[in-house]
Amino acid sequence: MVGRIIKKHQIRVGAAVSLLLALVIWLRYASLDYFWYAPVFFVYSTALATFLLSRFFISWAHEPPPMTGYTPSISVVISVRNEQDAIARTVDKIYQADYPDHLREVIVVDDGSTDGTAKALEELRKKYSTLSVRSLPPQGKRQAMAAGVRAANGEIIVFVDSDTFIMHDTLRQIVCGFEDPTLGASAGYTGVENSTKNALTGMQEVRYYVSNRLLKSSESIFGCVTCCPGCLSAYRKSYLLEILQTWLDQKFLGLPATFGDDRSLTNFILRKYRVIYNDRAIASTLVPETWGHYMRQQLRWKKSWLRETWIASGFMYKKHPVAVLSFYASSFFSLMSPVMLLRVLFLEGGGNDSVLMFYLTGLVLIALLQSLYFLYKRPSPNWALGMLWMASSLVIMGPQTYYALLTVRKNHWGTR
Repeated sequence: MVGRIIKKHQIRVGAAVSLLLALVIWLRYASLDYFWYAPVFFVYSTALATFLLSRFFISWAHEPPPMTGYTPSISVVISVRNEQDAIARTVDKIYQADYPDHLREVIVVDDGSTDGTAKALEELRKKYSTLSVRSLPPQGKRQAMAAGVRAANGEIIVFVDSDTFIMHDTLRQIVCGFEDPTLGASAGYTGVENSTKNALTGMQEVRYYVSNRLLKSSESIFGCVTCCPGCLSAYRKSYLLEILQTWLDQKFLGLPATFGDDRSLTNFILRKYRVIYNDRAIASTLVPETWGHYMRQQLRWKKSWLRETWIASGFMYKKHPVAVLSFYASSFFSLMSPVMLLRVLFLEGGGNDSVLMFYLTGLVLIALLQSLYFLYKRPSPNWALGMLWMASSLVIMGPQTYYALLTVRKNHWGTR
């Protein structure tokens, strides 16, 4: 009965997705009449629509690495700072996961917590005799992660954030593919634990899903995932040790690189090895519940993206041609989107209402397409909040990219 209901739901939503795809393509064709009125707008918007639609088709071919029974020794490393309310559940989930005890090591590195985290870790050590806890004076997440790597004995390092909760089979899934020595790292799928809290967290549920299942899936086909998130990712330890000190000593514009540890670490590995995405390795994480917290997080992420995109542009051209084109196109569109919106509003669109209408209609259709894709794959009342994600990206988060560029030398975390 449940299976038939889900099937009917997928048929209905699938039909809507197909109709929207047709509408987006038709809109591109219909806007040919306005090419001579706004040629820059036409070329840009057509390229952007083509890029976004290509993610749907390319990601459809993505397949996570198969389970072969490969069971290497692993070290789960958790760096923690002031997470007294979440750390116990995080550690519990790791020990409850399906993985042989003699092949699983759990290391928690406390980066100078000032709340009740230390006490929570004491209780966890009583509960789990094999749990390794290390305390450091406040040095930053990179130093905490590095301390965990150096103390680890496992062949594979699995990084899990201190407010992230893995599933029962996550550890078995995240090591899939590491039989191949060309694989350096693997990113898991992270959903939103507190997605029902409010509209903001519901919006982030849609964003996390689309970002993973469309963008990371597309990158993974070519072994070129550009960011293994700190929430859940796995690295071959021997490859980490090759670059660990260089990563710790990384500087940008003459200053130590403090934020963006996950994207930076991925870049170091991606230079020489493949990096993939495995959507069967699943976890959930706590996301910001207020707009102030969210915007501070996004600012930090954007600074990291700006720095690491600049660095990656120096070696990505050596990868698969499709991955190369996708990387540079994505970077260009991310940087130019706010500029093009202003251009359409005040220059090209200001003199021709039809140009503005086509541009805004296209954006609405793309946002609706992503929202319906989420609904098709994962039925949830939050699906319509994908429209809020698109609106906030255009009006707030897009321009924030330029503020991040102007303040990229400010290294404070600014999250809490």
